[in-house]
Amino acid sequence: MVRYFGLFLIPFLIFGLTPVFGEVEDFTTNKSLFHKDEQLVVSGTVSFDPEIPFVTIQIFTPGKSNFADFNTVPANPDGSFSTTFHVGGPTWTSDGIYPIKVTYDGSLEKSIEYVESEPEPTPEPTPEPTPEPTPTLETTSSFQTLKLQIPNFPAYDQSPQYYIDRYNNERNYKSWFDSQFPVHSIDDVVGYASTHIENFPAYDQSPQYYIDRYNNERNYKSWFDSQFPNSSIYNVLGYADPVSVPDWIRNNAEWWAIGNIEDEDFIVGIEYMLENNIIMISNIPQSQSMSDDDIPSWIRNNAHWWSQDLISEGEFVNSLKFLIQHGIIKIN
Repeated sequence: MVRYFGLFLIPFLIFGLTPVFGEVEDFTTNKSLFHKDEQLVVSGTVSFDPEIPFVTIQIFTPGKSNFADFNTVPANPDGSFSTTFHVGGPTWTSDGIYPIKVTYDGSLEKSIEYVESEPEPTPEPTPEPTPEPTPTLETTSSFQTLKLQIPNFPAYDQSPQYYIDRYNNERNYKSWFDSQFPVHSIDDVVGYASTHIENFPAYDQSPQYYIDRYNNERNYKSWFDSQFPNSSIYNVLGYADPVSVPDWIRNNAEWWAIGNIEDEDFIVGIEYMLENNIIMISNIPQSQSMSDDDIPSWIRNNAHWWSQDLISEGEFVNSLKFLIQHGIIKIN
């Protein structure tokens, strides 16, 4: 009877001790409450699996309505990993609880609290009432704009004349605009400031027209920079400069280009930039079908060159347009 029992006991014990690879064992943050411009360190351990080289860390905004930040880091052979995030900025939209999700094969989720510290107010003398000035190109160091106070208004792909015509010809549109901007004219909000070059920028051309020319035509860029040495193309058009691309996006582009992360991980980063207006693409034709879903190799090359600053961001954006046009990247 003992031998019979032992024959079944040994295999059972061996089965029960079989290790499980790929799981997230645990992770910690360097503290629980963060303020703007502080450093958040996420570190932990996983059950190391050589077939899964990278750990994914996602930080969500309160309610998981969007990403606040994202990164992928290598898992060390001993199972340890660590990465640092800069807290604050346009994606940290409000005070509250920010969930952190760490994924390897399985996943584990914890959270931190973010409260943006308010700066001490600076006393200012009360000025005499004066009309609000129209932003000028001479004050680019403290650039202000009426544009985009309402999301995507005015849009990059519509000319000022388009909005002026709607205002003059559509009663409901005029009423809506006047309710949103009671002390400003339609020209103040959607128009271009005058420059020393006659009819530049022209009201019948969209901002995207000028931005595309600046990013894609070397001679045009040289001409613009010589005429406006202290202003960006965005400022001349009445827009604030776009948010800079996070370092982890460039890292992902490089890792994807050399095959260290999958297409899906690369696309997550691009969708993040599109959804947060870090990269803005307009005039996107209706999606077309492809024979397969593989991303072309020339786009992989562009990702590598862009990550190394060998091509401009504008050239890389053209690659993204191709991905969107063919339905490889889908945006709402």
